[in-house]
Amino acid sequence: MSAIEKKKEIVKNIETEFKDSEAIIISNYSGLSVSDITDLRQRIFKEGFFVKVLRNRMTKRAFDANKFECPEELLTGQNIIFKSDDNIVGLTKLLVSYQKDYESFEIKGGVLDGKYIDSKQIGTLAKLPSKEELIAKTIGLIKGPLTGLVATLSSPVNSFINVLNNIKNNK
Repeated sequence: MSAIEKKKEIVKNIETEFKDSEAIIISNYSGLSVSDITDLRQRIFKEGFFVKVLRNRMTKRAFDANKFECPEELLTGQNIIFKSDDNIVGLTKLLVSYQKDYESFEIKGGVLDGKYIDSKQIGTLAKLPSKEELIAKTIGLIKGPLTGLVATLSSPVNSFINVLNNIKNNK
């Protein structure tokens, strides 16, 4: 297998990897030490996200094949690629938090459902509540009225039982 065929196979694998993703975020990692990058990778993998350093040209070809919108300047320099299949808010929170810890780490932009998003939009996504928080709030909203309904319906029954107990205790 020639070098060109190997590269085409790598691009095909990247295309497949990106095809079903909800979001892809590209960051510049120049200025980070090897231990800093290792720490970042461990945090990302721990949360179940994809992280990889890919060649810009191969990433561009994979983006083009998947018809992702992406400005040319996004894929320049030393980039690290992050991918989320179903929890973009969790990924953005993690990356924004990491960016606060390490000034040389720069979130450049990314792709959300095939459309380009800039670093400001990624910061906005990081401020949204997580999936778990939204589920908990929804359950709380459903539970509140039901609890009130049960209390209202059981109140006359409890009052009647209390009256009967008082009559019984008085006799």
